[in-house]
Amino acid sequence: MNIDSDDKNNGNSFEYRLREVSDEEIITILKYREHYQPHAVKAAIREALKRGIIESVDELNSERFQSQEPSPRSIFPLSPYENQNMAIFKSLCRIFYGVGIIPVLFGIVQLTRHVNAGAIGALLTGIIFIFVAYRLERTQKVVFANFILAFNLPASGFAFYYLSSKGASSTMDLVAIIIVLVVLLYISLYAYKLVKYFQHDKQMDQ
Repeated sequence: MNIDSDDKNNGNSFEYRLREVSDEEIITILKYREHYQPHAVKAAIREALKRGIIESVDELNSERFQSQEPSPRSIFPLSPYENQNMAIFKSLCRIFYGVGIIPVLFGIVQLTRHVNAGAIGALLTGIIFIFVAYRLERTQKVVFANFILAFNLPASGFAFYYLSSKGASSTMDLVAIIIVLVVLLYISLYAYKLVKYFQHDKQMDQ
């Protein structure tokens, strides 16, 4: 690929604008280069060489820069930009913190009613869940994502047990519980997919 340029960088060129973008965005252009105009790809290569992102054009043939197709439409969408995926991931983790607070608050209420056995179980469950969510956010390790996924089963069991223990429950109560459980399962699966994506990217960078 010829990457010589006669662009005078008068402030309006694509190459000039590339000076303002992050290394990650340069890498993304190189990975998805089949979907950019040739002059944009050449400019990105020149900028990557200047910054030391690549040592030579031959590195584009490596697995790290293998040309990729944009992610197909999915209920778990992934952005080509890692910072956007990380922002989504952190938002999901904040939701997990909120989920963990629910059994903590429930345990506190039970303590005030002197239902000590249930209260201690709820408090421990909430604290452990919040801790795992924190470790997941900090490390992006699959083991913590698997724990969050596994939590959906006892959470579902407890929710329906709690409804049945109340006696006659309204349809709205049942619908609300189902919606909450479906949302929890969705964000758990989404977080798991993002963690797998982060792990794959780390392997490619090594």
